[in-house]
Amino acid sequence: MKNGDVMTCEIRSLSQGQLTIKQGYANSTVSLDWNEVDHLVTQQPFAIIGSDGKSYSGAMSESAEDRILRITGIDNAAIPHAEVVSIQQTGTTFVRKLRGSFDLGLSFTKSNAQSNLTLNTDLNYQGEKHMGAFSSSTQFSTQQKTTNTSETTVKSGFFKELGRPNWYGGGIANLLSSSEQEIDVRTTFGAVLAMRPIFTNKTNLTLFGGLAYTLEKDAENAQATASKHSLDAAAAVEFSTFRFDSTTFDTTVWVYPSLTSAGRVRMTLNQDVYFKFLKDFYLRASFYDNYDNQPVVNAPPNNFGVTTTVGWSFR
Repeated sequence: MKNGDVMTCEIRSLSQGQLTIKQGYANSTVSLDWNEVDHLVTQQPFAIIGSDGKSYSGAMSESAEDRILRITGIDNAAIPHAEVVSIQQTGTTFVRKLRGSFDLGLSFTKSNAQSNLTLNTDLNYQGEKHMGAFSSSTQFSTQQKTTNTSETTVKSGFFKELGRPNWYGGGIANLLSSSEQEIDVRTTFGAVLAMRPIFTNKTNLTLFGGLAYTLEKDAENAQATASKHSLDAAAAVEFSTFRFDSTTFDTTVWVYPSLTSAGRVRMTLNQDVYFKFLKDFYLRASFYDNYDNQPVVNAPPNNFGVTTTVGWSFR
């Protein structure tokens, strides 16, 4: 460390400017500010990604004099300390390469017997040349003398690094079920390119573009105004910014202009704010909006909501 402390430990990962370590005499992991780490040395193999998006694999060593992380093994490279964005373990089980979180929210009102349940999950995988993500969000609402409502969203993607820095190619698979918009199941499969113009320890920006196929099953007796099968263009923006071990802001917008149903446009928006308050526990406030300019008859074009949950993250 810059203050002269020396730690012997297992290096777990570097993400969002936090170096996660596990000391043999401690019962939990510790997060260190990467900017306060002076240098490190290890013979364990890792997957390392720099700010230019290039990934490397090998053992790491760094001297206090030049603060350049040197990688030896499968790849040989040198990355300035400040430009190292991600470090992940390799040569271990698939599970050890996962990072994720689970959060839950509950509310109940006695006057009208209204109850609400919100459950969110997130999983991320970072390999040497591949990355994947899975997220789901479910809300249930019940109330006396009214119809129960539910909303479920599932988003997943898997990408492989291409020849150019910060460029990836891969596929997506999304699902939506909404009683408010009378959608039993809407599934979307697509092939997309992804590009990260900004990739640092503080801010990430990713752009997506490609083609998608959508298959929709509406609720019973619902009258559709658009085709249940659609070939769509797909475009998205993902933006995240964070402060060390404190607050994270994530914004994701997907837009699907239909190529086979004239004039139809669908959109999903998710805005999440995470505030870590105790080790790996956090508070999460979320805003979501699912939009369709050609919904089924008598269904609203928008279904949006705000949720607050308490969760736990792991890496």
